[in-house]
Amino acid sequence: MSAATNPGFPQQPRPTLKPSLGTRDIDAYGSAESIGRHFSIVFGGPVYDFLLRRGLVRLGLPNIARRIALLIAITWLTLLLLSLKDGLAWGSQVRIPFLYDFSMYGRFLLGLPLLLLAEMVIDPSIRLAVAEFVEARLVREQDLTTFDDVLGQMQRLRDSWIPEVILLVLAFFPTFLFQHEWMSGAASSWHTTSHGFNAATWWYAIVCTPLLRFIIYRWTFRYFIWTLLLWKVSRLSLDLMPTHPDHAAGLNFLCLTQKRFGILFCALGCLFAGRVANGMVFESAPISSFKFLVVGFIALSVIVGLIPLLTLVPKLSKVRRAGLIDYGRLAHSYAALFDRKWVHAVQNPSESVLGTGDIQSLADMGNSFAFVDAMTIAPVTKRLMLQLAGQAALPLVPVIILGTPLPELVHAIVKMLA
Repeated sequence: MSAATNPGFPQQPRPTLKPSLGTRDIDAYGSAESIGRHFSIVFGGPVYDFLLRRGLVRLGLPNIARRIALLIAITWLTLLLLSLKDGLAWGSQVRIPFLYDFSMYGRFLLGLPLLLLAEMVIDPSIRLAVAEFVEARLVREQDLTTFDDVLGQMQRLRDSWIPEVILLVLAFFPTFLFQHEWMSGAASSWHTTSHGFNAATWWYAIVCTPLLRFIIYRWTFRYFIWTLLLWKVSRLSLDLMPTHPDHAAGLNFLCLTQKRFGILFCALGCLFAGRVANGMVFESAPISSFKFLVVGFIALSVIVGLIPLLTLVPKLSKVRRAGLIDYGRLAHSYAALFDRKWVHAVQNPSESVLGTGDIQSLADMGNSFAFVDAMTIAPVTKRLMLQLAGQAALPLVPVIILGTPLPELVHAIVKMLA
């Protein structure tokens, strides 16, 4: 893997507890850790390499602010200038002037920057998660080569030109010809007037919308790579402990990674919120008419956000089932010995029951079995689901407040505080 396509951000060192290993084992795990810490689903691919050669991104640096400013200039700012040229930025020539179009703010001033900012939020967390499989010795030594091969497969898939060409074709396909909002019969706006398409319309249809669509499609492809990676790793012979205190056999750290993807649902929520705001303001649609769409969007965001973790269900189900059998058998053996010694002893034991460790050991055995019984079959927590739902719903909160009558809003606040 070349450095050009796999730059890594410097990571803060953190203490880890590792078992005593031989020199050969340490070398094997050290090599795997190094590969894991340079894994990326973002920094690679034909488009990234093109931007790297043109100096629009810099090797090893996120360079997010520069790219955000450039894309805002290409999209929202250019549309503003073209609308000003045609006198459609404000005024009464059209029903929805450009500066009054909430969907443009949601798409290009909020959603688009968040989609770029997601690279800094998600990718470092994925590197830490991949490295954790090795650092925590979840991948057994005999599977390290296979684990490295899986990472290599994912990076080759990321760097393949075929998926990105398909995404580009889908993004730049002239779907505006079939979009109701761009037809002459649509509501009068800065990009649909009675005189036909204008310069802003063509720029919006040919440049802005395909560009945004491509970035969304590319994140969908990256999300697929992450999901496929977890599925392939789950097929390895992982060293998972059913009695692990995290109740996920040691895989609960994946929750910390998965919640980072909430920024993508927040970005999509900005796009959705802009359209809802336009419907409320310019079409006089009540907020109640969107409630099923809002609930559906939030629910779908949570479901999609959990899909990568759900690929681990078969593996964790097997670990839990085996743990219940093994620890159940062990608990039965110990309980039988305890019963024969202290409850149904043939003769009184020579030692006193007071102060003996047998009772505490029996309680510890019960706690161990309880840990196995409480183990989940997916590293999914209620907190993770609430975080994903909250991030998806966050852009919709101002819209809901805007569309709720003041008396109802005050009543809801008072009822919530009561």
